[in-house]
Amino acid sequence: MISGRMNWRVTLLQPVKIPDGMGGSRSDFQPVGKVWAELRNVNTKEVPAVGAAASDLVRQISIRRRADVRRGWRAQIGGRFYDVLNTYDINREATMLVCREVTT
Repeated sequence: MISGRMNWRVTLLQPVKIPDGMGGSRSDFQPVGKVWAELRNVNTKEVPAVGAAASDLVRQISIRRRADVRRGWRAQIGGRFYDVLNTYDINREATMLVCREVTT
């Protein structure tokens, strides 16, 4: 991990359950912190969608090592959101997040 390549500011979002006031709950994400990261495009492909083609972007986000980030979290970069599909501890210094862009 070369710290000079970590030039993106990423907000890590943890999933939380919020009571809806009627005995149930809804899922949402709450910010946990901002970290510097290195981004790599791993796979971009076009997938069929109703009436048009849509793209599917899978990306690697390398951050300084964190033990709390898990599958199901989200990463926010600017106005874009990415679902964390998996995490890997590369070494004692870095954690790699494999993420898919969230499209609505």
